[in-house]
Amino acid sequence: MIKALLGYGIVEGVSEEEYERWLFDVHAPDLLANPHVDRIVFNKILYPVTSASGGTAQIPPSQTFYRIAEMHFADHDAYQSYRAWFDENPLAVERGPAGRTDFKFYLIGESTVVERDR
Repeated sequence: MIKALLGYGIVEGVSEEEYERWLFDVHAPDLLANPHVDRIVFNKILYPVTSASGGTAQIPPSQTFYRIAEMHFADHDAYQSYRAWFDENPLAVERGPAGRTDFKFYLIGESTVVERDR
């Protein structure tokens, strides 16, 4: 499995309520219309983790996030097919993230899962 990992904030002037409504009522269904994405996980950031010494981790304002999202794909070919599908079926501009989402990063990664034996 590979993942697209996206870290982002909300564009100034857009409320959390407006953003959440758009994200789950418009954007997520638009993304899931693409048959090549298996799953989307939206991780809402609650707070930075404290450092090992007990102090609060210092995070520069440019590296703060509202969410870190994961888009899961079977393999790299599925991800390439996902991109090609949107080239052929583009999102309407008014439904897309422009003007709402302040992207900080978009990375492709390969996942290794380690689980506790039960």
